[in-house]
Amino acid sequence: MFDFRKETELIGIVGGGVSGLFLGHELVRSGMDVTIWEATGRLGGVVSSEDCGGLVLERGPQRMRLTSQVKKLIEEVGLQEEVILGPNHLPLLVYSRGKLRKVPLTLNQFFTTDLLPLPSKLRVLAEILTAGTKRDETVGSFLRRKFGVVAYESFLGPLYGGLYGSDPDRMLVKSVLAERLKEAGIGRSIVWDLWGRIGRGSDVPPCSFKKGLGALPDALGRKLGNRIRLESPVIFAQQGLRGYDSGWCVVAEDGTDSLTRTNVEAVVLACPAEQAAKIIRGVRNIRVAGTETLMRDLNYNELAVCHMKSEANLQGLGYQVGFGEGLETRGVTFNHSLFGRDGLYTAFLGGMKNPSLVGLPDETIASIATSEFQQVTGFKAFSLEVSRTKIPAWDLSWKGYRKDQLPEGLFVCSNFSGRPGLQGRIQEAQALSKKLRDYLLRSH
Repeated sequence: MFDFRKETELIGIVGGGVSGLFLGHELVRSGMDVTIWEATGRLGGVVSSEDCGGLVLERGPQRMRLTSQVKKLIEEVGLQEEVILGPNHLPLLVYSRGKLRKVPLTLNQFFTTDLLPLPSKLRVLAEILTAGTKRDETVGSFLRRKFGVVAYESFLGPLYGGLYGSDPDRMLVKSVLAERLKEAGIGRSIVWDLWGRIGRGSDVPPCSFKKGLGALPDALGRKLGNRIRLESPVIFAQQGLRGYDSGWCVVAEDGTDSLTRTNVEAVVLACPAEQAAKIIRGVRNIRVAGTETLMRDLNYNELAVCHMKSEANLQGLGYQVGFGEGLETRGVTFNHSLFGRDGLYTAFLGGMKNPSLVGLPDETIASIATSEFQQVTGFKAFSLEVSRTKIPAWDLSWKGYRKDQLPEGLFVCSNFSGRPGLQGRIQEAQALSKKLRDYLLRSH
């Protein structure tokens, strides 16, 4: 545990989504104090769970994996008794050539799947002969070059693009994929490096909570207590207001007509990119000027989320829709088989594929989602709720962005700067927590 003096240990975190909450928890656990400003009246950001007649509707992420990091966090916030686990080896499906087909997740499945014809399977195996990543190559070009057009259009493109609601042909490898391959220890050939693992599948089960994933930010909020300021949008942050060059002042609304000014040693932007850009706009630092513009111009994809009830007894994680199938639906999660939420299925529509769709009336979106669900599965469904969510596109607008282009004492921990998904948010928070501790030690 670190024993910093109170007046110099405070870290200001802008944003009470899961990134800011994970980071705040890590810092407090390490002996540092924090203040978290959240502009709205609720915590969790894109993580939002709602009870609908006994069914838990997830308006954002649908699940996480019970990795060792996730398990440790669950224990620290006291949610062990609330955990529900999904079956470990549920199939992942793709709607391709007019039929639901299993994505090959093991070596045996690769050779037996009807998702790819034999020539396409041989083309995938030929990946070991291809070169590694190329400068300014798009993810779409990279995947086609490595695995062939059929594998890309059938499942690789839809699966990867589905993570971000984006078109892989408008995403750069160096911005979003290169670092992930490096983290996984994968070099020139993906097939060669994965050959020893592909037969084993994943031993880490999907998980959630009885009341939904929203239980996690709620528990973190209770743990952090009065360190969190709800309905307190940050207006701006200024550097060097302590009588010397280090230190920051965070100016925020407090729910009244007055503003609060809080001196902190460092500021972490754990908010959407557009909000982060506004907060640092007034910082007089040559490195900030370009970064503020880049942040402001980062694109987000807006998705429509349709929760449906059906008598279908489908088994799997869900399905993505292959390219060229002519459907508006990007994918559907099978909450029914994942966590025993009877008859519940969640469809995602819009994103970069059709950004105007989210502007349609809820009834129209529900009609599209339920009719396409019946077309794909053969089962009728009716809509329970339609909501909307935004996620970073990680498209070509990320080309010049680097989170290290910030002045001393200013950091970023947000889904526009690191891996998507709750596991990615936890990992980034843990890494930044260590970086902040080192920073405070150096500055004292």
